[in-house]
Amino acid sequence: MAAIFLLWDVSHAQTVDDLKNRIEARNEEIKKLEEEAAEFRKEVETRQEQGKTLKTELSRIDKTVIKLRSDVALTEKKIQKAELEIEKFSLEIKQREFEIKKLRGGLAALIQDFFERKQEPILFALLRHSFLSDFFRDIDYLSMIEKRLVSSLDTLHELRADLEEKQNAEMAKKAELAGLHSSLQGQNRVQQTLRSEKNELLAVTKNQEKAYAKLLTDNEKRRESLEGEIRELEEKIRVTIDPASLPAKGSGVLGFPIEGLRLASCFTNNRGAEKYCITQFFGYTSFAAVGGYGGKGHNGIDIRAESGTPVYSSSDGTVTVVGDTDIACRRASYGKWILIRHPNNLSTLYAHLSAINVSQDQEIKRGERIGFSGSSGYATGPHLHFGVFASQAVRVETLHTRTCGRNITVPIAPINGYLNPMDYL
Repeated sequence: MAAIFLLWDVSHAQTVDDLKNRIEARNEEIKKLEEEAAEFRKEVETRQEQGKTLKTELSRIDKTVIKLRSDVALTEKKIQKAELEIEKFSLEIKQREFEIKKLRGGLAALIQDFFERKQEPILFALLRHSFLSDFFRDIDYLSMIEKRLVSSLDTLHELRADLEEKQNAEMAKKAELAGLHSSLQGQNRVQQTLRSEKNELLAVTKNQEKAYAKLLTDNEKRRESLEGEIRELEEKIRVTIDPASLPAKGSGVLGFPIEGLRLASCFTNNRGAEKYCITQFFGYTSFAAVGGYGGKGHNGIDIRAESGTPVYSSSDGTVTVVGDTDIACRRASYGKWILIRHPNNLSTLYAHLSAINVSQDQEIKRGERIGFSGSSGYATGPHLHFGVFASQAVRVETLHTRTCGRNITVPIAPINGYLNPMDYL
């Protein structure tokens, strides 16, 4: 039996060591892919900073698709690593269960021997021995068994604690694996969206710069017209908001919707602030000052983020609605959007997405990935529009637009229902 245990231990050790080596190899591959992804990201950011022409837009889309392919390869390697780690945890769990079972068998024999000897009256034990020295040796043996019992019980507790730790680690790794699979699906959807955008752009413009310039102008007119219709509807809404019903202003009330976001303008001398920075703040921005948004100000903040950047929920909550304005009125409004209601009486909006990972009425946790940034709807470049509302003021309406002659579903609120995201991030 001991030979079988030894053989199992050696075989298990070799298997775990092999898995560790394979995991380390995946780590090296992941490191190289992350370096490549960083280079592709720089190229995409360079394309976004260039002038708005058909050539540069097509180039940006191509570069973004290449970057996404790199992201997909990186995610696939992370999936392989997670699967290997789960396999390693599974083997280690079996090893701990085997050790616990083996120790329990030894404990049972020790306990039986201990109690059989303990139950004998001391006078009988004394008379049973021919020599007094034998009697005292027996007492020493009982003392030794007692110490071994205590030691074995301590070892058993340690093995159980280690088993629980490995089981929890395995569960966490399985959750991570599920997230990676979800991310992979989203990245593939973003690639499909970008390819569709490119095909549509070529079909509409026939690869002509003049046609592209006209398309941009038409999109801008459509946006202005649709925004005017929405403002007309919002101006009819009257809601009194109790400031006491809202959380106190301060950083950290809401988490960042983009990991690594810096609450600084992209248009500063600090080049380091350009990644995941703010291209337009809330309220009466320079664009609003020259007539944008009908003089009502910008109703959220715009965050620079290339297509395919993961977008996260800013707080726990429930998905109110998900929508896509491009279905009814292309390139005129929010595009793909998500509205989430939070328990603190705030609601958050995430717009211009390239892919959505959640559905209506779904419960969401703070920091959970809900989609990927993009340039759907009216967007001069890939970014995330992030808005914050007083929940009692915002509602989702379906209106028949004069602009596009079709029904469109959008979140609307009176002007006092829009809140500055900077007050809560």
